[in-house]
Amino acid sequence: MPVSRLDAEDCGFPHFRIRSPHKDQQPKIFDFSSHYRAAEALKFGLSMSEPGFNIFVLGLDRAGRMTATLDYLNKAMEERDAPDDWVYLNNFSRTNKPRPYALPAGQGGKLASAMETLISHLREAFASAFNAPAHLTETQTQTEEARAQLREKFDALREYARERGLDVQENEKGVMIVALNEDGEPVSLDEIPKERRNEAEDAFEEVAEEARKTLLSTRDLEEQIGDTLDSLRRGAAKVVLKPRIKKLRDKFTSPGLKAWFEALEKDILDNIDAFEEASDQPAIESGDGKIPETVDDRYAVNLLIDHSRDKHPDVVLEPSPSYDNLFGQIQYRPMGGGMHPHFSLIKPGALHRANGGVLVLRAESLLEHEECWGFLKAALRDREIRIEETHKGGAPTAGAPEPRPIPLDLKVVIVGAPKFYYTFFSLDVDFRNHFRVKADIDADMPAAGRNISIYTGLLREFALSRSGIPVDNGAIRQLLGQAARWAGERDKLTAQIERVEDVAIEAGAVCKSDGRESIRAADVRRAIEERRHRNSRLEDRSHERVQRREILIDSFGSVVGQVNALTVLDYGDHAFGLPARVSARSYVGSLGVLNIERMVDMSGPLQQKSVMTIEGFIKSRFAQEFPLSFACNVTFEQNYGGIEGDSASMAELCAIISAISNIPMRQNIGVTGSMNQFGEAQPVGGISHKIEGFIASVRIRALPAIRVLSSRLPTRKTLCFAKKLFRQSVRANSTSGPLSISTTRLSS
Repeated sequence: MPVSRLDAEDCGFPHFRIRSPHKDQQPKIFDFSSHYRAAEALKFGLSMSEPGFNIFVLGLDRAGRMTATLDYLNKAMEERDAPDDWVYLNNFSRTNKPRPYALPAGQGGKLASAMETLISHLREAFASAFNAPAHLTETQTQTEEARAQLREKFDALREYARERGLDVQENEKGVMIVALNEDGEPVSLDEIPKERRNEAEDAFEEVAEEARKTLLSTRDLEEQIGDTLDSLRRGAAKVVLKPRIKKLRDKFTSPGLKAWFEALEKDILDNIDAFEEASDQPAIESGDGKIPETVDDRYAVNLLIDHSRDKHPDVVLEPSPSYDNLFGQIQYRPMGGGMHPHFSLIKPGALHRANGGVLVLRAESLLEHEECWGFLKAALRDREIRIEETHKGGAPTAGAPEPRPIPLDLKVVIVGAPKFYYTFFSLDVDFRNHFRVKADIDADMPAAGRNISIYTGLLREFALSRSGIPVDNGAIRQLLGQAARWAGERDKLTAQIERVEDVAIEAGAVCKSDGRESIRAADVRRAIEERRHRNSRLEDRSHERVQRREILIDSFGSVVGQVNALTVLDYGDHAFGLPARVSARSYVGSLGVLNIERMVDMSGPLQQKSVMTIEGFIKSRFAQEFPLSFACNVTFEQNYGGIEGDSASMAELCAIISAISNIPMRQNIGVTGSMNQFGEAQPVGGISHKIEGFIASVRIRALPAIRVLSSRLPTRKTLCFAKKLFRQSVRANSTSGPLSISTTRLSS
């Protein structure tokens, strides 16, 4: 491969022609070509009403994937009407199983207010109806008639007893039968003459039997009068209640409410007495193992979801998708020395709030609550929201509400990095059933006119909104150059625009500290340098060790079997290049290339693969006519940690051929790049960091003589010399057999 010389202008920041968006255009992140594919996927997913077309948005961190997704979703929801309100109402037949009801947006709050008003008015209305003259007169008449009948029965019983020489008397203990003497005065049986005693005892038994019959008929009569009085109260209450219930029924016509209003009317009439108690006093037995309820609790409306102020469906971002936060929970009320549940204490979750709209989840947050992933898939499968307490430890609470599920109709959008999508979610079969739309954001974009225009508009808008200072064109060019640097290509811009916006914020702080009114290119350069200085302690320390000869790197002269390979170290917040000495020592033998790192388990699979690739190239180039017999040890000097990657394979090949051919390698040349078995150079990553790291490490010792050889193969003269040397070695060691190549691999 021919050597290409690069001038400083070819390696520095690229210069872009600034194109600002039109004044009437509002730049959006999803307008980037890198995001356009994801925008189309979002549009498609939202248009599909069939279940299973939920969306996963994946893109690199700081690419605006969350903010852009939320902006897009909110704008898309503006075209739709607000979804229904949801309320839970008491199920009077089974009070531990409250029923959910959907009402048009805003009607849920009105129903709750109407029910509060109804219960409040019924207390006064019932009291007035029961104290009305007509009702009191009728009640008094019925009571007096019942008393007269009771008196007649008692008088008849007393007459029956007197005919038999006995009498019946009433006292606080009830009815008592007594004997009478000749003067008609009550006496005990012992005082009756013996000749009449047996007769009196027989009469006593007869009267007692008649008294029992009379008491039974009296009780029946008391029950009848009780029913009559209850009927009178019920009739009076019904006159008051019925028109009010009809008014509610006519006003709230949602499905299912008609039957509930009928049940409500019946239940109120069954519990009229409770309205005479204080509002805070439990008076209604609820059953199901629960303590008595107050009237207000029994007829409360649990307004679970209220869309009265919403014009469009909600886009709900749930930052912590725990079970309670997603599906809601049942709270408890302290009462009577214990904690008691009630259907009015059912609280909604994010699924309830987003129902009819969109629920947005972060992939990493969902993985932190992995136990909820199964519940979420079940909800999407069954298309309903169940509020359960199975996730709580301990025995179930007696009488705890078991609310009926609410129908689920929404889109779930998960936003996360590609690593989460490919290492967890995409491996789940159920995930592929429920999330059929992938919105993929590219890592970079062409540095073309439209992208530059959007980039420029977003940077200007962001800097002005955050720091209050405008950005001039020079600063924009510098920021775009930094975006190209992070993209790793001069004709590309990184899609991680939030990283570039951070630099703009820091440049704004520099501008303010200097008292200027606009951000300039110098402010951006200073912000970048200060950021590097804050994060480069390990880089500076590494270069210092090279300069102090604690790490041996030669930058002048020529050495046989020794090459300066270029590596990149990435610590997350800062990446930098650093040279590493690769050495090769050859000797007579048949072991081939020996990778010392592999022999001590310090190399990764990619590094081992690169050495095997080198072996394949050497065999194909030099062992077509004669087998080879040689041995060569290859290692990274002063390496005390693991090595991974294949970008040092070119440097390793140069070191091996130099060692075998005894041709020295110039030490002011840094070598980087991977190769294939055909000897072809492959694209190099992190070239800017590698070049800068090599220069920074040796700048003091030999700056004028530094050169960088990227993906360069040995010269034709070197290869011919090495081939001749191999042939001589084979002839001299013809008994050693074919070349044995080790599977050891190297990388930087």
